[in-house]
Amino acid sequence: MRAIRRGILLAVVATFTTTAGLSGWAWAESTLDTIKKRGKVIVGVKSDFPPFGYVDSSGNNLGFDVDVAHLFAQALFKDPNKVELVAVTSGNRIPFLQSGKIDIIIATVTITDERRQVVEFSEPYFLSGSLLLVPKTSAIRGVEDLAGKTVAVIQGAIQDKDIEQLAPQAARVKFGKVSEAVLAVKGGRADAFAQDDILILTLAKENPDMKAAGKPFIPRPYGIAVRKGDVEFIKWVNAELARMKKDGMYDRLWKKYFADVEANLVKP
Repeated sequence: MRAIRRGILLAVVATFTTTAGLSGWAWAESTLDTIKKRGKVIVGVKSDFPPFGYVDSSGNNLGFDVDVAHLFAQALFKDPNKVELVAVTSGNRIPFLQSGKIDIIIATVTITDERRQVVEFSEPYFLSGSLLLVPKTSAIRGVEDLAGKTVAVIQGAIQDKDIEQLAPQAARVKFGKVSEAVLAVKGGRADAFAQDDILILTLAKENPDMKAAGKPFIPRPYGIAVRKGDVEFIKWVNAELARMKKDGMYDRLWKKYFADVEANLVKP
């Protein structure tokens, strides 16, 4: 009899514990609620990736992605300055998101199936292929000329795997920052730098001793990323992107940042 009573008691406790646990999960505060209570949104952006994210001579963060971050703050708080911008790289942006250092990534994140396993992506907001940055005097005309060459790539960027597949006879050297990769090419430590077309076109324009080589390869979309399972937040992000396109803000940002190279780009 005692054994039966003990069994019933344990079953009741287990049921209560499970129900409480599920209830606690169900009522856990959402990321949007956390952001609103905090009074600001913390956004990971690039600081060395013009025209999407860069820092001017006065130390101000500028760029397409930075403007989107301010627009999100405006939508959340009616104040575009209620945003904390955290500089991220291709290598640390997803770890920063997963560890809670940032709420959202707006930092030229290429959408891939592999990354979909660890983050929630928005609808695409930009389409980018890859190009090569080479010295002005280089004979490299595209990926087909990279055999036996050394190619600079950014740690964590999609071009690392792309070059491995498209030019298996090329050596790859990884850098944490765009500026380091550019200096490697200028200093002869690398023959080319592979990165997103919009960045390479911008760098070629800013560096008269360099040029963009080849045609864009493997075009892929950019997406805004939030933590895996954060469905409410990504729905909000998609709604804001749709509103930006509907009211013309997206087109205004496009003209502001891409007007001089838009002939080489494709709108998503």
